[in-house]
Amino acid sequence: MAIRVRRETLGDIRDIYNINLQAFGREDEGRLADRLRNKVSPFISLVAEDGEGVLAGHILFTPVTVGNSPIRAAGLGPMAVLPERQGTGTGSALIREGLQTCAGEGMEAVFVLGHPEYYTKFGFSHGSVKGIYWKSDEFAPYFFVIELVPGALEGVTREARFHPAFDEV
Repeated sequence: MAIRVRRETLGDIRDIYNINLQAFGREDEGRLADRLRNKVSPFISLVAEDGEGVLAGHILFTPVTVGNSPIRAAGLGPMAVLPERQGTGTGSALIREGLQTCAGEGMEAVFVLGHPEYYTKFGFSHGSVKGIYWKSDEFAPYFFVIELVPGALEGVTREARFHPAFDEV
């Protein structure tokens, strides 16, 4: 199945909400994407469509701060793929294109809170390896980072903070 990843358009917003709803079984992630759309910059929102133009997945990247560091970092999430399209490479295509897009827009690192066995396939490693954490040690097994610029996180230690809207999920 051919998958094409592209930037979201205004006409995709309802489908993006529905993809998140179906993937997560709740409205929180779709609402989060809607709240962030007009609040943050850069806002990197990509969709995956099949060969017939049907949207099958969505990925969002928004700014992350790490202590008082000037590093340009993004947080990956939410990422959602329609349940019937999971396991087809849609999520992988979204992540790869998303990381390339972030690098192209000057991001130096990307953080994610997610499944260890999934994100490590793309080069993510535990944030604790770099001395960076998210909220508490409770999340350490699920908190990952990838440097888009080698060495970008040298000497950067502290808490990574996603936009406050994430606290509502």
